[in-house]
Amino acid sequence: MSILLSTPKSNGWTADEKKHISSNYRFSFQAPFENEAVISAGQLLNEDNLLDFLDQTGPRIGSSKRPVTASLFFKRYAYCSLTSSLYGMTMLNKSFDMNIENVYLIDHNSDAMWLPSFTLKDASAQLSSQSREDWRSSVIETLFKENISVMLNHVAKSARISKATLWENAWIYIRWIYETWLSEDHPDEVKQRIQEDYAFFMDAEAYHFGLTKNPFHRFMAPVGCGPTKIRKTCCLYYKTENGTCCSTCPKR
Repeated sequence: MSILLSTPKSNGWTADEKKHISSNYRFSFQAPFENEAVISAGQLLNEDNLLDFLDQTGPRIGSSKRPVTASLFFKRYAYCSLTSSLYGMTMLNKSFDMNIENVYLIDHNSDAMWLPSFTLKDASAQLSSQSREDWRSSVIETLFKENISVMLNHVAKSARISKATLWENAWIYIRWIYETWLSEDHPDEVKQRIQEDYAFFMDAEAYHFGLTKNPFHRFMAPVGCGPTKIRKTCCLYYKTENGTCCSTCPKR
């Protein structure tokens, strides 16, 4: 399942933009090192490949149970897929091609807990050629309908874990990243984009997710920079070796 990639195309991003994305969102614009394994997200859509991958990754996460491993794998997958792409969309008005067939995870093969990085076969920036609202709708639809939802449904079915848990694993990073940006000092124009893009996730019609209803409606609507909100589902981290309940866990 390991593939070595050359340096991905990255046209359309400035050197400073690439440095910021790489430094903050576990995204790589560089070719992987020889000791790093590169895993195609598309290959994980084969059930046998996914289950083998979860079984191999579980000990490095501290888990011996597939549903636990699956939840924490998807947490990391959602982080990688969401943070870099949402930064590009909201802060730079640029987007990545987030179709799942373009997505690769980089396993650093370290002895520490499994925390992959993320890259794309083609990481070129895509610019809006239409109204921003229509462009944003298209970006979110690709990100979810052609990536996040696909992997989420496959992981839930193969590892027998609740979809609600996995959707909230994605939502916590959407919430975290937008509330972080809202707490920072940005020009008024950027601040407005942050607020509007954050609110869009609750407003988005179901087709953006390839579903019959918006999966985020079950969670608390964005309300700006409020206190940390308790999750509605448990991510199962407490079931890992030396794991505890997260600060937002409903089991606390």
